[in-house]
Amino acid sequence: MSRRPVLTVARRELKTRMVTRSNIISLAIMVVVIIAGGIAGKIFLGEETEPEPMRLAVDASVSELSPYLESSPAAGPGGIALEPLDEAGARAAFADEEAEAPLAAWVGGDPAAPTVLFEDEPDPAVLGIVEQAAREAATARAVTELGGDPEAVRAAVDAVALEVQQVLPPEEGLDPARWVLATFLVTLLLFSILGTGTMVAMGVVEEKTSRVVEILLSTIRPGQLLAGKIIGIGAYGLFQVAVLGGTLMAVVGGLGALPELEIDLGGTFVLMVVWFLLGFGLFALLFGGFAALVSRQEDIGAVTTPLMFGMFVPFYLTIFLVPNQPDATLTKVLSQIPFFAPFMMPTRAAAGALEPWEMPLALALTALTIPLLVWISARVYRRAVLHTGGRMKLTEALGGSKG
Repeated sequence: MSRRPVLTVARRELKTRMVTRSNIISLAIMVVVIIAGGIAGKIFLGEETEPEPMRLAVDASVSELSPYLESSPAAGPGGIALEPLDEAGARAAFADEEAEAPLAAWVGGDPAAPTVLFEDEPDPAVLGIVEQAAREAATARAVTELGGDPEAVRAAVDAVALEVQQVLPPEEGLDPARWVLATFLVTLLLFSILGTGTMVAMGVVEEKTSRVVEILLSTIRPGQLLAGKIIGIGAYGLFQVAVLGGTLMAVVGGLGALPELEIDLGGTFVLMVVWFLLGFGLFALLFGGFAALVSRQEDIGAVTTPLMFGMFVPFYLTIFLVPNQPDATLTKVLSQIPFFAPFMMPTRAAAGALEPWEMPLALALTALTIPLLVWISARVYRRAVLHTGGRMKLTEALGGSKG
């Protein structure tokens, strides 16, 4: 097949799609939606401030308790911030209404029986921390008096660990942040492939309806026309994915919309592009070839609806199956089926639920399926594109004589 006519048709299709006002506006709207979603995610998911430490005032008389207070496991995520203050200073701190963080309590008196002063109601958590610190200090004094090493005793106590076992295996699940990103990716892939595939089908039927295809086929072969159309629209779809996917990755990485996410964004973006190309190759060939079976825009739904259904089934299975059973046998098997792989594999990869062999095998199986679809779609297109009147049957297009 000569490449020049194919490239000519591809350039025409790409230029037509790129300069269409509706496509430009819709792309701009989607970019804005992604950025707005990232900002919303930053506000609602990423604005968790660092936990404030508990302010605890300590009198010089109980400085012996300081290391035990600071290392208390009950202190919470922010830890404890100790401030050396006498009782008068602590009372003044309690009365300071402009302080950034309130003083939790003041500890003074005897280290063996410390006094804990609160501004109002006693806090049981603070009392527990101080009591435990006093017990640890008393233990250390007793060990020292007996000629032992308190640090060695404390290290031995800290080294105590439990071995946890369970009868039932742990429930499979995905990290929420990874799953949010994976859902965005698979949704973007679905609508990108669906949109470009529909463009291919609409273009084929428009050319048949206007009889332009008869003029085009007087200079190039049907296979060249179909190939150019798919390549040109595919290039526009790739541009869309690059813009929207790049915006999504920039939002996630730059704004920190998913602050707990640990993932290679660059690798995920490349993987998304690869699976778009393969998914587009699978479905656009069917959209383009089978659209030639009809001659009117009103009838195009009879062809595109089954193909859309064939895309939504793997999409919804991905949404509902992967987060609950990412490593189940059914999930692994479906992920290798070419029409399921473009949705399941990038989703599972973004969620970190793949074994090393799964991705290469799925890529190979999907790539090997495309030549078969090229043969089928080219055969249907070649035999049906000049057919006028009612809808041509698929069996007739596949088995009939060349028109």
